[in-house]
Amino acid sequence: MTPSLTYLYCLVRNPKAPAAGAVRGPMPGARGVRVLKAGPDTWAIVSSVPAREYDEAMLATGLQNLDWVGRRAMAHETVVEHFLTAPAVLPLQLFTLFTSDDRALEYVAQEWRRIDRILTRFDRQLEWGLRLSFDERAARQVVEDTHRSRRTRRGGEAESGAAYLARKRDLFDVTRVQLTAARTAADRLYRAMSREATEARRRRSTEQATPGSRLLLDAAFLVPARGVSAFRKALRQHARKLSGSGLVVSLTGPWPPYNFVDQPRPRRAASKKRR
Repeated sequence: MTPSLTYLYCLVRNPKAPAAGAVRGPMPGARGVRVLKAGPDTWAIVSSVPAREYDEAMLATGLQNLDWVGRRAMAHETVVEHFLTAPAVLPLQLFTLFTSDDRALEYVAQEWRRIDRILTRFDRQLEWGLRLSFDERAARQVVEDTHRSRRTRRGGEAESGAAYLARKRDLFDVTRVQLTAARTAADRLYRAMSREATEARRRRSTEQATPGSRLLLDAAFLVPARGVSAFRKALRQHARKLSGSGLVVSLTGPWPPYNFVDQPRPRRAASKKRR
């Protein structure tokens, strides 16, 4: 029999064992998805994967290949998202591996107090992602349209020198004054939406990752299932105030609450040395 490892996708809190038969797209090479009893009303979602494809040497090589990592990240996410209808889901990090089911359950038992606390926090809560971007082209178009409208109201007369300079000044202000105002708006939006959520996290490292980036806000919000409608309504109200300023609001979700899991990797002895 081919040696295998136990791949742990997530932990699910549910009164009964969640059905795994309909789960599609497990990790490449996996023999389906299984459910293990991991604690009171808590279940570990796992797969058996070939050891030769997921041992330390293969992971070291595979992590250098974006396509290899990407396909497995998508599979991991697909499985976790299948269980989002459960009362609480604690997603594990990509490539959380153990030498056996017993070792995976041993890890859960060792970390039980922390795991139980996190699952309690996540009870009937899901993550939503919010991004605010500055569309410089759209902001410039607003300036152009404003000046064109003024010329139209004056009977379509040719642009005067003063009007030309005013238009150039306003276009310059798009990248200076408006961008400064846009950053202020991003801070204000984050604070406002944080009040609509249970928890909020701002990913400033993503906002600053690319020099010259116009991504002004990249945030995650933990929102109660019963409060999603109110959260979305509040965002629409704030977004309307931003219309015409070159700011683009993007809301995604619901997602597993990855950004709210302050989880260490499993103990090295359990995940790296393959006990």
